[in-house]
Parts: sequence; C-alpha cells; structure tokens
Amino acid sequence: MEDIIILVDENGEEQEYELLDTVEYEGERYVVLIQDDDDEVSILKIESDEGDDLELVSCDDEIIEEVYNIFKENNTDNFDFED
Repeated sequence: MEDIIILVDENGEEQEYELLDTVEYEGERYVVLIQDDDDEVSILKIESDEGDDLELVSCDDEIIEEVYNIFKENNTDNFDFED
C-alpha cells in the first residue's frame, strides 16, 4: 500500500504525492515525495507546531541536494536513479 500525502498548492488546489521515504539530515527530518505524472521528487522539511501537528516546508537547494543523496544511498536497491 502506498503512503499518499495531500498538499495544497499556491492556487489552493490539492495535489496528491506518494511518500517515497523519510530522511534524517543534521538532526532534522525530511520527506521525499513524488507525483504520479512526474519524474522528479520533491523534498520538504518536516516541522511540528505546539499542537504536534506536522507541517511540510520548503528548504534551500543545498539541503535538498544533501537529502536527495542520502535518499539515493538508502534506496539503490528500490529505485533506478538517473543522474
């Protein structure tokens, strides 16, 4: 069974993503997501507020690259990566 996450884009429209993995980097947690019709993954940082609700926020390109490299290392047997 796939883990599906629904995110709302800047136009207020819901977008469905498949959760591929959760990666820890420098004490923070990140999700690696993909849409069915896309070849590129999205990487977002997991933050929680005082109510323990989770929020996914964007991060800078350097962090995205590092997290993606960890994701690739952890999933070489599960996915075919093209560089």
